[in-house]
Amino acid sequence: MTTELLRSKSILAVFLILSMLCLGHVPLVSAASPPEPVRKIGQRWDEVTYHWPKKQRVHGLTKLLKQIRSLKQTYPAQPEIMIWEAITLVTRAGIAPGLTILSDLDTARDLLLQSIELEPTALDGAAYLTLACLYYKAPGWPLSFGDQVKAEHYFQKALALNPNGIESNYYYGHFLSKTGRIQEALAHWQKTASLPPDPDQPYLSLRLREKAHKKLSKLVAQSKY
Repeated sequence: MTTELLRSKSILAVFLILSMLCLGHVPLVSAASPPEPVRKIGQRWDEVTYHWPKKQRVHGLTKLLKQIRSLKQTYPAQPEIMIWEAITLVTRAGIAPGLTILSDLDTARDLLLQSIELEPTALDGAAYLTLACLYYKAPGWPLSFGDQVKAEHYFQKALALNPNGIESNYYYGHFLSKTGRIQEALAHWQKTASLPPDPDQPYLSLRLREKAHKKLSKLVAQSKY
């Protein structure tokens, strides 16, 4: 197999992963009182990603990414901005994949790790949750850095910081179900469904609560047979 063919298949594989991850599986965790510019970034991301028409989302995310990087020049060591840069970068890559998709994935991971070094509790542990989803969904070596052991490690870190997060409970439940731990997944989906929507990210939180209800209903239906 030629190097070019391998690279093409690598990009396709990551695109498929990011399509699942970013068009409904990018986690978002809000701090109780995040700085106002960061809160506005989160609200804008939620609106563009889950409420804008699909054809306009790439433009909206590109504009948001420019705004984030401009803000980062003023606040270069603010972990919340690094987290949002990583999330927005991966979200856009999932919607509009290109030849930089593998490096975008690496850049996002590095931004999240850097934010943890500065402040691990930023945005209620959003960096841990985002890393967990990246390690869970990304292909493993030699294509990328996917690693199920690291994924679970970061999920547990995220839940330790934010045990009542809609996103952390939903995505960990998804991870548990795919690894055969159905009863554990059920508990996290039940918690997701019972939590109130996040007023700062209403579109994502409502979507995840609906998904949790559907998964619970499906499991109940299957248990009857």
